[in-house]
Amino acid sequence: MKEIASNVYVSTEYPGVNVGFIVLPEGAIAIDAPTLPQDARAWRKRIVETAGGPILYVVLTDAHPDRVLSAELLEAPIVADRAAYERAIAYTDGFWRSVVEGWTRRYPGAADDLAGSTIALPEILFDGSLTLHKGGVDVPLRSIAGGAPGSAWVDLPDRDVLFAGDLLVVGAHPFMEATLDTKAWLYTLKWIRRDRFSDTIIVPGRGPLCDQSAASPLSEYIALARRRARSLVNGAQEDKAAVVDELLSFFPVSDNEIKLVQRCIKTGLEQLCGELQADELQVTSDGAE
Repeated sequence: MKEIASNVYVSTEYPGVNVGFIVLPEGAIAIDAPTLPQDARAWRKRIVETAGGPILYVVLTDAHPDRVLSAELLEAPIVADRAAYERAIAYTDGFWRSVVEGWTRRYPGAADDLAGSTIALPEILFDGSLTLHKGGVDVPLRSIAGGAPGSAWVDLPDRDVLFAGDLLVVGAHPFMEATLDTKAWLYTLKWIRRDRFSDTIIVPGRGPLCDQSAASPLSEYIALARRRARSLVNGAQEDKAAVVDELLSFFPVSDNEIKLVQRCIKTGLEQLCGELQADELQVTSDGAE
């Protein structure tokens, strides 16, 4: 755990997602939750001990299952964008079983803990923006166009800190299986490369802390994926397996994660093809009117 600004703490050490919290006079606001139950319980203890008070809210930067799985264990009301709630409530029991099975394969020592997981849905929802106000301190939340429906960030301009969630991941492949608008995602990544964020410490959804320059490699990756997906949609003699391998080489992947990442890339590529096909149909429809 590291204090990156006054009363702002971050951990990038847990498997799954990065997490943080903001200490306020009355307690703390947590940003995301560790994925594994034992990590979530340990993180809750660290937050309470550091803040000297309870966790007031848990803010989710999206509804990726890695964030939702153990959020309940932080024992505070969960706050999220409304679209994140709608995504989370649509997850089936079968989907959650597959999530738990996947994490159990990777961390067999956590099998019993994972088997007993219960899922808590966000209970405080917002559209566009919301400011959490406690003890004279404002913590602004904002809906953004990112890698999934219901993406949000926590921007603390007075402390030059931005919790970006999976809008930005560093040295890792992004999750694109739920992305609805990659063009809008690219625009948001362009936005954080502006002067406004030139001195900002960015907490990405996954990977090490970074500055705004980390948005460039991810933008290049998404742009490449869009080009390859467009070729597939247009019927070019593009080998989908070769495209997956090309994207796989963009960021480092450990040997034991290769198959998982390949599946994620393939699923994301299929989602992207669907997005581009829908865009073309919309253009055709508009032109016919």
